[in-house]
Amino acid sequence: MKELVDQITARLKDQGIEAPEAEISARLKMLIENFRVPEGEARRSVLNYFLKEHGLTPATRPASQKIKISEISEENMWADLEVKVVQLWTPTSTAISQTGLIGDETGRIKFTKWARDNLPELQEGHSYLLRNVVTRSFQNRFGINLNRTSKIEELAEEVQAQEPAARGPALEVKIGEVSGPGQWVDLRAKVVQLWEPASPSISQTGLIGDETGRVKFTKWARDSTLPELLEGKSYLFKNVVSDEFQGRLSIKLNRTSQIEELDQEVEASAAPLTAEDAHVADIQEPGRWINMRAKVVQIWEPTSEAVSQSGLLGDETGSMKFVKWAKSGLPDMAEGHSYLIKNAVTDEYQGRFSVKLNSTSQVEELSEDIAVGSQAALFSGALVDIQKGSGLIKRCPTCRRSLAKGLCAEHGKVEGVYDLRIKAVLDDGDRVQDILMNREMTERLTGLTLDQAKAMAMEALDHEVVRSQIEEKLVGRYYAVSGPRIDRYILVESIEEPPAIEINEVDDLIRLSEVA
Repeated sequence: MKELVDQITARLKDQGIEAPEAEISARLKMLIENFRVPEGEARRSVLNYFLKEHGLTPATRPASQKIKISEISEENMWADLEVKVVQLWTPTSTAISQTGLIGDETGRIKFTKWARDNLPELQEGHSYLLRNVVTRSFQNRFGINLNRTSKIEELAEEVQAQEPAARGPALEVKIGEVSGPGQWVDLRAKVVQLWEPASPSISQTGLIGDETGRVKFTKWARDSTLPELLEGKSYLFKNVVSDEFQGRLSIKLNRTSQIEELDQEVEASAAPLTAEDAHVADIQEPGRWINMRAKVVQIWEPTSEAVSQSGLLGDETGSMKFVKWAKSGLPDMAEGHSYLIKNAVTDEYQGRFSVKLNSTSQVEELSEDIAVGSQAALFSGALVDIQKGSGLIKRCPTCRRSLAKGLCAEHGKVEGVYDLRIKAVLDDGDRVQDILMNREMTERLTGLTLDQAKAMAMEALDHEVVRSQIEEKLVGRYYAVSGPRIDRYILVESIEEPPAIEINEVDDLIRLSEVA
């Protein structure tokens, strides 16, 4: 909220207007929290209110201007850019069509293209004129978003993209000497542990160590010339770069990195000899060995043959994703049952923690029923997409995994049982959020029961008719949801539709709410 207040105050001062920050903050809070107006629209409405109060005509959005990347100096600039696509990255959400890095002779910048806008695909190495794009800022870094009004024109002439800034040679250091992000270093380290990559864009990830410490590493799939690493082997890693996320350092290998296997074993600092007892809420770092008593809340279908089971487990302090590797040889856990899990290891991906069960782990079923608490997340926005796998689905009667063409990943061909669910995407104008609703929430929100959905599918001879009806009812509406955040999803426990507000009613709402 403070950032929005500062932006409005600065814009008003440019017009010679002094407005109390407390009043600006109160109006923003009312629009955003009480009436659930998106932040961008609330900012424009409050700014326009003060302009009108001082006899000034609110400015309409200026036409986009052709600029260079280095001329981007603030967010919400509408621009035309002639750029080259330097790199395409794997999107982190199905709501994103493409994301990556574009550049011209003055600099490079991240771009995002949304799936809902149906814009043509960009190709790495090709040059384009991007019309009517808008600048965004996140953690003091600028980016650009393409939108429904944007246009993409491929250029015949190649745009020269600025090369990354030159840097000095990498220095050979110990892991304990890596003190911050952006350090280019050489390391002699042992591969302590390999983890299953959480994304197809990652070739290998895990822990490396020397006598001074341990650190997470990532090797990207795009850098296919780098050799595979083996657990327990020691290597010289040349020209790797340190990174930081939420205060935790890691090492990233890249196209310029080199890997040389060492004849002499590197001694890695010892991990804790015994696992510690922990609750879900205690898990705040990766690479920690723990014992926990937890209940299996949900079982999900595995996304890889290397995964035996994955899903959601919880205790009285909250819920968390778990993964049980196929090579662990551990017995399957059942949804709704409680277990003592020994010697599991914590992991982290994009700021979200999880628990991994491996060949050293143990699983013991408990007779007690562990109560599961909730760490609720809140999100409000427009529902912009109903994802594939929503509507009427079939589940395995044994493990509750959803079936693909009548097959369960664990139990093969089974006679499935019908269920309803919704996998959807909310968009608040700045961020997108995937949400997941079970049968109860789906029936309450849509008014469609499981029996009605089965009858519809039988009449149409197509299960997709159910998803289409859900799409017709929900897409384009605004919702406020809450529930535990697991991986990229919020598991919806409550959902409300705020009362609709027309933009031309915003000023009236402000005046009506004023205290005399």
